[in-house]
Amino acid sequence: MLIADLIIFIVVLSSVVIVHEFGHFFFAKKTGVKVEEFGIGFPPKLWKKIKNGTEYFIGLIPFGGMNKIYGMDEIDDEKDKDPQSYEGRGPLAKSLICLGGVFMNLVFAVILFYLLIVSSSFQMSQNMVLSQYHFPFGEQKNYPLIVEVYENTPAEAAGIQPKDIILAVNGRDTANGDVLDFETENNPGKEVSLTVLNKQTKEVEELKVTLGADKEKPLGIAYGEMAFISYNTLSEKVFSGFLHSWNILDYSFSVFGSLIGYSFENRTAKPLAYSMTGPVGIYAITKIISQDGWFQTVNLIAILSLALAFSNLLPLPALDGAKFIFIVLSVINKRVFSKKLEMAIEQAGMFLLIFLAVFVVFKDFVQFKEIIF
Repeated sequence: MLIADLIIFIVVLSSVVIVHEFGHFFFAKKTGVKVEEFGIGFPPKLWKKIKNGTEYFIGLIPFGGMNKIYGMDEIDDEKDKDPQSYEGRGPLAKSLICLGGVFMNLVFAVILFYLLIVSSSFQMSQNMVLSQYHFPFGEQKNYPLIVEVYENTPAEAAGIQPKDIILAVNGRDTANGDVLDFETENNPGKEVSLTVLNKQTKEVEELKVTLGADKEKPLGIAYGEMAFISYNTLSEKVFSGFLHSWNILDYSFSVFGSLIGYSFENRTAKPLAYSMTGPVGIYAITKIISQDGWFQTVNLIAILSLALAFSNLLPLPALDGAKFIFIVLSVINKRVFSKKLEMAIEQAGMFLLIFLAVFVVFKDFVQFKEIIF
């Protein structure tokens, strides 16, 4: 099982990183900039081949990929004078190369989402953290998602399990309302009919459940919400990949904003810290989600591709966002915003990123230790 989990994790993580690096590679080639190396994985190199001045290789370390663009991220006056170097191109070409990875991650996510949406009859689901949130595009309905089933309760006796979704109670649709609470709390000790989507069999079941006498927990469950987003019109179906990508990004920003607000209100950075994750956390998440099958695994890849695109747009040294800002600043005043200054800032920023990466890895081991081990 460990080997299978690792293989799935490598595929999930490497796919989004390789797509990102391919974006830089693609636009470098298209703008006439030489690419010295493009590899899947990291050295030591198991296989390599030189073609059109580029060394292609497969590395022993399988996590992601890399490429080395001629004259980029180094100070070399001779290379800078070469018309095939990164520094030998204008601001537009540099911007395309710099943001090419972000662009490819966005395209990759759109394609994956579109394939998933088409295969599921133009309907997607999303576990909700913000219950009052409404997606900008598509028709949304929120249903109760079972989080926990308590022992020795009517729900356990009826065979209800975590991750099941309650679609109706006594024939009443449970979407976007307090129907479930109303029907169960007002019928203690009575039999109710539940329409349940079984997450294991993917089938809808009709269950008869005799509620307990406890008015506060007559069914014996804890639940959250699962949003179902349907793309119904012709235009929504045609552009569903783009629309769903926007939905996920907008939702992610809303959750992040909510965490920031909560952190300021309660004077604690813990929620924000626990929302950050690195390779260890992604491994734990992949391990859980892959149990739900290929559909959810591909959905995770699409979401991670969007996340990588967004994170690389942040104006932090060594990330694509900071590089792009420096391209703009160098157009304004190349003497002040020189390449030497850019490299000095990036080197200083790397210490911050390394410290942050170590912190996240340690945090992930603590946060996900039960899942990992």
